Amino acid sequence: MIPIYIKNEKKFKTITLALKFKAPIDADLITERSLLAKLMTKSTANYPTEQKLYDYLSDLYGAHLSSYVTKQKTAHVMTFSIEFIHDKFIDEPLFDACCQLLSDVIKHPNVNGDSFNEQKVVQEKQLLNARFDNMKDNKAQASFQRMLKEMFQTSYRYPSIGIEDRLPDVTPASLYAAYESMLQKDEKALYVIGDVTEEIRSKLEHYFDFNSEDVTLEPLELEPKAKPVYVTEYTDTSQARINMGMTVPVEYGTSDYFALIVMNQIYGGDATSLLFMNVREKMSLAYQIHSQVDARLGLMYVVAGVQNATYQQAVDTILSQLEMMKQGEFSEELLIIAKKMLISHRRENFDRPRGWIEVSYASSFDTAQLSTEEWIKGIESVTKEEVMAIAEQVNVQTIYCLAEEVKE
Repeated sequence: MIPIYIKNEKKFKTITLALKFKAPIDADLITERSLLAKLMTKSTANYPTEQKLYDYLSDLYGAHLSSYVTKQKTAHVMTFSIEFIHDKFIDEPLFDACCQLLSDVIKHPNVNGDSFNEQKVVQEKQLLNARFDNMKDNKAQASFQRMLKEMFQTSYRYPSIGIEDRLPDVTPASLYAAYESMLQKDEKALYVIGDVTEEIRSKLEHYFDFNSEDVTLEPLELEPKAKPVYVTEYTDTSQARINMGMTVPVEYGTSDYFALIVMNQIYGGDATSLLFMNVREKMSLAYQIHSQVDARLGLMYVVAGVQNATYQQAVDTILSQLEMMKQGEFSEELLIIAKKMLISHRRENFDRPRGWIEVSYASSFDTAQLSTEEWIKGIESVTKEEVMAIAEQVNVQTIYCLAEEVKE
């Protein structure tokens, strides 16, 4: 049986079920998996058209069926979820009907033999192709993806929605093969949150009686660079885009891990950060700027939209702010604000069903397990000296700039 995690939360009027499928990021499968996630939630064997499925969801008092794909550590994760009104508000057995539907989405997709419906596959490929076009048109997204391709040589470099060049090769049969692989090889887990108790476990075990394989993930290893790889490309753009990729050697749950999270918050996490206050507000070098961190992988990124004429000055200033972090040129007040913001965001996550699901699922990737209280204590205990020490270990790997060439 797959692991089932049940969270009793009376403040929600709805119940949310989320079924997770985890596999190593694989360039040969990531595009099919992305297509599958959308395809499988638009029709099933019992509801073979999008309209019929939509009508049935309407009959279920507007139950919301959805799916999405993400990268977590070096895994590609497909999520299928359904959210619906608690039975007690309508006096009908909605729980069973919605469990059955989510189960059918996985067990009984709309297939013909060993392939998916060709017309529906063509439609989904067109929609995914449009998403790729939108990414290219969005200079911020496009430049970030280019930075990832420069920084990583493994499959981690690809976006979770797949690889554009592989899209033409996807067929109804190759999608079915990816579906079979998902069923047989993926590591699976089910998360349920709402006004529910352990009494529903037997029902869940009945509807979601999948086998689950333990997935082994490759570590993401990047050797420190003496100097960052600097790539500048030119295009027609009203503002230049700067994307920096950095690594920090940390282990989940350690003092360094918490120090990295706090350091990122001070560096560029919000409107009180050094990057925002200095690069954007004081020096007017950026239209927007922030840093973000994937502390589990020891990765930090800086993303900025800047003036074409001064993008090099902006790069130098961003790096100088990192040097300020190393030297401790930030106030205790900023350290206190950063901790408060991080703890507030953490607590806000639990005000939404999806927030609890994603935080809980992310913890399943870790050998050390931290409760929310332990996580908060870890953040609260970070000292200024620890922030300075972790900043010292930041290695700038890649600096990618997309700009319009300034002609003299």
